[in-house]
Amino acid sequence: MEIPYGKKTLTFEPPEHMLGVLKYKPHEGSDAEPLMKEALLNPIHKPRLSRVIRSNKPHDIVVLVSDITRNIGQYSKILALLVGELVDAGIDEQNIEFIVAQGSHRDHTADENRQLYGSLVEQFTFTPHNCRGDCISLGKTSTGLEVEVNRRACDAEFVIATGRIDFHYLAGFSGGRKAVLPGIASYRTIRENHSKLMRDGIHVGELEGNIIAQEMHEAAQLFGIDYLVNMIETPAGEPSAIVCGEAMSAFSEGVGQLLSQREVAIAQPADCAIIATGGYPKDRTFFKGHRALNNCLAALKPGGAIILAAESSEGVGQERFQRYLAENTLDQLKEYSEEQIELGGHRAFVTAKILSDHTVYVVSQCDSSIIRKMKFVPVQDLDEGIEHLNRDYKNGYTSYIIPDGTGILPVVQHI
Repeated sequence: MEIPYGKKTLTFEPPEHMLGVLKYKPHEGSDAEPLMKEALLNPIHKPRLSRVIRSNKPHDIVVLVSDITRNIGQYSKILALLVGELVDAGIDEQNIEFIVAQGSHRDHTADENRQLYGSLVEQFTFTPHNCRGDCISLGKTSTGLEVEVNRRACDAEFVIATGRIDFHYLAGFSGGRKAVLPGIASYRTIRENHSKLMRDGIHVGELEGNIIAQEMHEAAQLFGIDYLVNMIETPAGEPSAIVCGEAMSAFSEGVGQLLSQREVAIAQPADCAIIATGGYPKDRTFFKGHRALNNCLAALKPGGAIILAAESSEGVGQERFQRYLAENTLDQLKEYSEEQIELGGHRAFVTAKILSDHTVYVVSQCDSSIIRKMKFVPVQDLDEGIEHLNRDYKNGYTSYIIPDGTGILPVVQHI
């Protein structure tokens, strides 16, 4: 059997009592242009964008765009078609401004802007959001979170949020309301929201009972997104659907589209799982690759063991994440107060929860001493990892093989 590993594959003999290979439903990608045109013609719970613009006649439009960490395929084409819709409705190009909803991430280079937004950067202003800059309060959520957001975006007459809907380890799903929080929120608002990551209910694909997702939803309601345009991609990064219209309804529809393509029903969790990330670029760093663990936890019994294959040709990839895991015990990380959790390394705390309940063997190019300090167990190859499983489970074990752990969401159902 083979699974992706960087730009190559790893070959191994699968364990006995394998329950199955978990894969997403085959779904071909498409060109973004016909998808975008269809979405604009069929908006969700709102009239067509051009009709709304002609009716409201705004003179100042802000478009919120995702940053390079999302790297959305054919994004520049989608944004160009969006601009065309606005101009056809009578908007002067000089009245359109783009704000990069980068949350607490760094500013782009000029090359990154061109890579993501294409020739639009030569025609329009792309302003990076400064989470430590000029933000104003919109009030508090029902949980008591003060929502501070970008003043320029608040002052705009009409705001369109764009982005991609995908699985997210804190928010349940990316896209939609995340353009506001964390996209254009202040550092304090983002930190206080994200610091709740140790609480119950914070899971990939989970919106109900997820306080982080709830606060994002309420923050977006306080802000008031006027129109939403979100893409759904195949795991290979090709457009598969676009939704637009009323922000909350379109987001909900997009989530449904994502799940219809990527949710994988399983009859029961297994003792163990062998998980790859889908290969390069998903595993170019260990920080990126290890995210597959979050998606696949439902496929494992409590305490189940994992073999993670993530090539990590560019190393760990996130210094603060590495330092938190290397310099603290798992118990120490779990005992951090929410006030102590800072952005940047916050993913280490979620990972600590996984490592407290699961032994994770890692096949990667990272220095084995670094992997060990981070509380994972380095192994040379999949065969060595399977040998460990054979020793750990002397009476036998069930397992799943998951070739693209970042691309699916296993869900236990009666099937």
